[in-house]
Amino acid sequence: MKKIMYFILIFAIFLSMTGCSKKQSLETGKAPDDMVEAITESQTGLPELRQITSKDEDFAVWLSDYYLIEAEQVEDGTICYADGVEASEIAVLVLGEEKDSKEVQEALKEYIRNRAGVFEGYAPQQAALAQGGIVVSNGRYIALLICEDTAAAKAAFLDCFDENGESEPESQTAKDVYDSAAVLQAWKSGDDSDLSELNRSILSAAKDVIQEEIDNGMSDYEKELAIHDWITGWSNFDYSVLSRSSSEGFRERSDTPYGVLIDRSAMCHGYSSTFQLFMDMLEIECMTVYGTPGSNGVQHSWNMVKLDGEWYCVDTAWDDPIGGSPGHTYFNVTSAKLKRGSIHRWDENAVPEANGTAYAYGRH
Repeated sequence: MKKIMYFILIFAIFLSMTGCSKKQSLETGKAPDDMVEAITESQTGLPELRQITSKDEDFAVWLSDYYLIEAEQVEDGTICYADGVEASEIAVLVLGEEKDSKEVQEALKEYIRNRAGVFEGYAPQQAALAQGGIVVSNGRYIALLICEDTAAAKAAFLDCFDENGESEPESQTAKDVYDSAAVLQAWKSGDDSDLSELNRSILSAAKDVIQEEIDNGMSDYEKELAIHDWITGWSNFDYSVLSRSSSEGFRERSDTPYGVLIDRSAMCHGYSSTFQLFMDMLEIECMTVYGTPGSNGVQHSWNMVKLDGEWYCVDTAWDDPIGGSPGHTYFNVTSAKLKRGSIHRWDENAVPEANGTAYAYGRH
């Protein structure tokens, strides 16, 4: 009996040792710049990246102004970013206390969403790259990864620890985020086999709308009006974005065409990205404008279309008011008209002036 108990004890110790050998390591001997270097080496075709470390004066400003993170929460870190019309960015932050990890991750997820919005309509490939960005954590260490091969970047980050740690769920992956460039390419090629399930559902729904609402004999103005009226008639504004509670935000995918086309509920970014997608599919020149965040911190977005060489502003979200009937108050209006209100504020040097009046609503 004693021999049996002895072997049971030895077996238990073996299992215990085996379990401990797989326990994640939350610390590393590598400095943040070494970790960033390991991550960048996992990538091919990265553009030239500028580097900021915790020793630089700009580091704290970057944390507070761009990532919206309190600089006091970060003990050390390195940020590498591409300049110009490039979304690539890799950062490793070391927090002073692990309890701040969740808050910092949420801030970085929001940064990814906003970063994608900067390029939407102007540089669709860079917008897609940003949309595919992920946030990975291991203890006090958090990595922001906006690059072509996020899987390799994540593996490189975790390999910096003694054992591969268990990371928090990725903020976004290429499989569950809206990829405007991929959807448009599938539309043009007629091959949607490479699309994720989410993007395939967006493309399928958009195809159905075009088939039902658009006739080849229509002018660009008539096509634009038909899409505008379909969006405002089909979807409802997601008023959860107006909540003052920090625990509530807009519904998942409410800021993408999935919200409009599938869920029939979207915030302004969902409306503008849906309108942009349709205009791109119909080959009508269009761009998305991201306004300056208001006093409540909410950033509004709308579109501009070019008809017969002149630009017009279109705000489908504001033409679909909460508790009201869809209208055309903000359909093909001038920049000057938008400025008269209180919500439309933007960097006027970044987009053309909309002066067109020939295709204002009611003239055709």
